[in-house]
Amino acid sequence: MTMPEDAGECLARSVAGLTGAAVERRHEALMEWAETELQLDRGYAEQVYTLAEEEELEPVYGFLLIRCGIGVTELEPPDGRDEEESSQQAPPGWVGQETVELDNVGLERRLRSSFRRMRGHLERAATSREAVASFLAEPDVGPLRLR
Repeated sequence: MTMPEDAGECLARSVAGLTGAAVERRHEALMEWAETELQLDRGYAEQVYTLAEEEELEPVYGFLLIRCGIGVTELEPPDGRDEEESSQQAPPGWVGQETVELDNVGLERRLRSSFRRMRGHLERAATSREAVASFLAEPDVGPLRLR
């Protein structure tokens, strides 16, 4: 998949500009930044923040993926067996109010998949720049509307 260079450059520049303090911004400061800088609705920004935390990704990285419009574009179709089994079982006790469900299920799946993949690259790479480069090199990562 070909990606517009400006989208990849946007992500690389944005992540390179982060310092330790910027990565670990307080919730309220990050929400204000998402509303003013990214023009996100507060409710949507809160959902993105919570999804990123659920996927164990620092929320600022999730917001940067949205800002630059990059994510995992192709998703594996769910296995019918898993769907059948999950619809017959009650959710585990830990599932509760913390679970985020966006109105658009496809969008939620793309966000979760993108956040999970980015986290994996951040965990394996020596630097965030290396993580972004390997994330962008994945064949199913490309331009994606994540709003």
